[in-house]
Amino acid sequence: QLDAEQRKREIWMRKKEKENYKKERERIRKELEKDKLERMANKGKLQSKLGVEGYHPDAIQYNMDVDAPSSAPKKSTPDKSTMKVEDCIKKVSAYRAGGDGEKCLKILLAYVKNVVENSDDKYRTINMDNKVFKTRVKPFIGAKQLLLAVGFLPDDGDKLVLTESADKMLLFQTKEQLENAIANY
Repeated sequence: QLDAEQRKREIWMRKKEKENYKKERERIRKELEKDKLERMANKGKLQSKLGVEGYHPDAIQYNMDVDAPSSAPKKSTPDKSTMKVEDCIKKVSAYRAGGDGEKCLKILLAYVKNVVENSDDKYRTINMDNKVFKTRVKPFIGAKQLLLAVGFLPDDGDKLVLTESADKMLLFQTKEQLENAIANY
């Protein structure tokens, strides 16, 4: 009986993998069709992806500056911050191929969880030269924006530093949202 249940589980897992594979292929086909139509409309050129510095596909950020907060303090409502965090989580969650989005969400959760649960200053700084940050956070649209939305600001060097005025409630809510996003991934 256990073998039969295990076989059923394996069959179900294979079906799920095939469905995910089909969905991903369909998404890629749609993206290619969209690019094809854009090329036809623009005499063979993709307007938003080719630039002076080369090819910049939608999914990879390279070294482009993200809408970093200005030095003047902004008065924003918590609802806007929460909605921005939710949007960032949705963008990162959209990366399904190879589980890359989930890996990124787990790293983001680790950053936010460390700040929420520990008062130590070492958790308030993120080194952007770190290999993990470069490979699992930086390439994904929405990941760095999430960190900026919860109160991290770029330092003079290659670091993100959490400001003293960061909203603790927003950090806690972001932690919960990231945990839910990972569970639903």
